[in-house]
Amino acid sequence: MYRIITQEKTFETVKFSDRIYGFPMASPKKIFTIEKYQVKNIVIINQKLAHPLISKKVSKEYQKLVTTLMELITSDDDTGESYREALNRIERFRQEIKNKYRHFLKQKELEKMANQLKVFQKEANMRFIELQNTFYEMSLHQGKGK
Repeated sequence: MYRIITQEKTFETVKFSDRIYGFPMASPKKIFTIEKYQVKNIVIINQKLAHPLISKKVSKEYQKLVTTLMELITSDDDTGESYREALNRIERFRQEIKNKYRHFLKQKELEKMANQLKVFQKEANMRFIELQNTFYEMSLHQGKGK
């Protein structure tokens, strides 16, 4: 799938297709040694190898998101900023999954997360609309009083 071209101790990877999706495994700080060569970035393109790594990473991010969403939705914010923030985070997470990881996750996993996120999204949307309606009604009552 790739080849390494050595030119005065620099390495270059050659792409054979733009349709190949990979999961970058290493961080810039960690260096792997493979047959006397130091490798900084490893990209896993085999879906069976990448699935457990990505699944674990996505589930950690998802659990953090759920915790944050619970805090944002249950907060007593009078401005509605927490509801907007919750909706933004949900959409950001969806886009990240769609763009980066959908090729490696199973359809069941994607559907499960999407269904749970829809519930949070509906709740945040409903509370935000209720808050807007309350502000609108208050402004109408204040306008009649003058």
